[in-house]
Amino acid sequence: MNNSLIMGGTGMLQEASRWLIARSDSTLLVARGANRMDFGSGTVSALDADWNRPDFEARVRAALAEIPEISTALLWLHDPEPILTWLVPLLPGAQIVVVLGSTDGRPEQLRHLAHVDFVQLGSVEEGGRRRWLTHAEISAGAISALNNRKSVVVGQLVGLSGR
Repeated sequence: MNNSLIMGGTGMLQEASRWLIARSDSTLLVARGANRMDFGSGTVSALDADWNRPDFEARVRAALAEIPEISTALLWLHDPEPILTWLVPLLPGAQIVVVLGSTDGRPEQLRHLAHVDFVQLGSVEEGGRRRWLTHAEISAGAISALNNRKSVVVGQLVGLSGR
């Protein structure tokens, strides 16, 4: 079976989330407003996330226990290290793609995880100025990492001064 986990995929990653859901037998979507997302086609279990709730980890663990082995995970976590510390061991053998915002670096404690790929977000030069990435560009980068099974940089990793 091809089962997936998406965390934080209802905003800028909506297109990538729909892409992964369409290619999965079942998906666990953990996000703020998860129940409000139009999933398109696919079997989705939605878990509304409040990352600051003390029982957040327990709720995710319980939801994961209801789904057979996860083969692919797409994660956008604003503070990835604490969550990935307990989450990665729950996903043995899964392809894991973590999206990092333009101000994040690759999490130091995760450099040893060979099966974790990162999508590093930068900016784009346009008309002599730098602009943030569009939702479509961000999703395209995530889909590329999922398809090619390797880390990618979307845009250029330079400052956005002059906006």
